[in-house]
Amino acid sequence: MRFEPRIIETRIATITLVRPGFIEQRYRPGERIDLPGFAENKRARLELAQGKPCVMLSIIPRDMDFDMEVTGVDHFGPERGQDTLCALAVVVHDSMAEMVTKLFFTYFPTVFRTQVFNEESEARRWLQLQLAEVIQEEER
Repeated sequence: MRFEPRIIETRIATITLVRPGFIEQRYRPGERIDLPGFAENKRARLELAQGKPCVMLSIIPRDMDFDMEVTGVDHFGPERGQDTLCALAVVVHDSMAEMVTKLFFTYFPTVFRTQVFNEESEARRWLQLQLAEVIQEEER
């Protein structure tokens, strides 16, 4: 059976199930990351995951504008331990996004693995390893 990628466009990003268990979230340049947009992206991710374990690559473009309220909410807390997300790699292209992202994960630690990268290829490799571990655990 051939896999067909699934795409959901939100107000601030394109979220794609690129293959089973691997979701990409690409924020659009010129948009502002805010609480409603973040919530919309989360709903899209959950819809694409369909209750199955997954990893996610989140790409934040250079000079992305964001509402500071986004950093004050534990977005992964309500589903802690019940969410299907197993690993999250965030790719940042400037020091501000890197600082905000790392600060967020310091204040709100997750039950899944997180890593911040400056290179998409490096983030993708790391997520491949994480996904391979998830698949091995499911097979046990």
